[in-house]
Amino acid sequence: MSDTELSGKHALFEPSARPANLVPPLAVIGLELLLLMIFSYQTELDQSVESLLSKLFWHNATVRPPVLLVLIVIGWGVVVRVSRTSGLNIDHVLGGRCMPPANTYCAALWLLCVVLFAHLVHVVASSTPGLTWRPWLTCNVALHAALLVLGTMPAPVFFAESRFSLLRTLHESFLAPLAPVNFWHVIVADYLTSLAKAFADLQSTACITTHILSEPRGTGYTPTSVLWEQYNAHCADTYANALMLALPFWLRLMQCLKVYSVTREKKNLWNALKYSTAFPLVAAGALRKHRPSLKHDRLFILCAVVQSSYCYFWDVQMDWGLFVADRTAMCGYRLREPLLVTRKRWVYALICVFNFGLRFIWALSVFNVVPGRGRGMFLLESVEILRRTVWAIFRIEWEVVVKVYNANYVTLPLNSPVSGDLDSDSRSSTDETQTLTGGHKAED
Repeated sequence: MSDTELSGKHALFEPSARPANLVPPLAVIGLELLLLMIFSYQTELDQSVESLLSKLFWHNATVRPPVLLVLIVIGWGVVVRVSRTSGLNIDHVLGGRCMPPANTYCAALWLLCVVLFAHLVHVVASSTPGLTWRPWLTCNVALHAALLVLGTMPAPVFFAESRFSLLRTLHESFLAPLAPVNFWHVIVADYLTSLAKAFADLQSTACITTHILSEPRGTGYTPTSVLWEQYNAHCADTYANALMLALPFWLRLMQCLKVYSVTREKKNLWNALKYSTAFPLVAAGALRKHRPSLKHDRLFILCAVVQSSYCYFWDVQMDWGLFVADRTAMCGYRLREPLLVTRKRWVYALICVFNFGLRFIWALSVFNVVPGRGRGMFLLESVEILRRTVWAIFRIEWEVVVKVYNANYVTLPLNSPVSGDLDSDSRSSTDETQTLTGGHKAED
């Protein structure tokens, strides 16, 4: 395959990129943290470590989405690094040359610089008496606007090729099922499902901000924190909030139906059904908020168990292809070959347990083990990003097994509009002796 063919328009690529220098963003982050500590000490504010972290990262719905974006970018850098270290030909299966991991880390660190700067301005401004321009709200809204501009600006800076490629993929994902679907579309849209709560947080932020800015000016100055709590319940219980929560799952559902319309493979309908299980869960959650009762709590738990169980089975068996039928094995199934990320079988058993635990970690919130707001919600969202990072590594491994090792994979060429989400029956008949294009051979 030529370099031109590798540099497909849908993959996150940077053909001419060299490993970036991480020192400048790290130095800026260190300087921002130092200024924050000095200011807190000189003003003698009650700024414990926990209090500062709360303001910087998880205080409420406005703060969390930008921080989660930073975590996702770092996680994707880990995915690329592990894939290349393991010999997985990630460029081949994604249809484009991926940006070096160091560049991805650099992008995440610069984003973190922007996040910390916005919160540094807020901490400094909020300690100044007499201000009426609402520094907390202004800084957080400005932060969202700055990240939007940084990601979409047309200037050839800040890894422009990769940004434009990702923006095209996001645009086409939102157009599903009218747009093509390849493996990179699937990866991006699945990441969006892990940000479902962040989508709802963005809607709440926009709703609450609109109400606060619409407050009559002649009634005196009311602290933003008071107004936030006043409007939070109303904005979180709107139909718009529920729709934003369900939107990422709708996009994947449409992608699955698009693939089915081309291939007519029933597995894509089962995949579509998996994403459909999110809608009863969203509806049950809305009922639980509007009309709290033991009945609605049980309905919510039932929907969550069904959705998590279905998704867990699909992760292990369909997205990772870990088990194949074997009459001679103890339960009629054995671990598939080849294993590319590592030859250690216990690692694959461990990730199954790991994925199971994180798929059901929502129970900690339901049963009041962790709070459902603030720090508790940030924990749940961060853990979901961690789970998605691990999922992506082994999802790419399975795609390499299918597209590179499996000689029977001839349904569609690599850059076919729907090749990325195919679930052909040939996936279960892997050729364990074929050589990877990267030069690594499978071992029994």
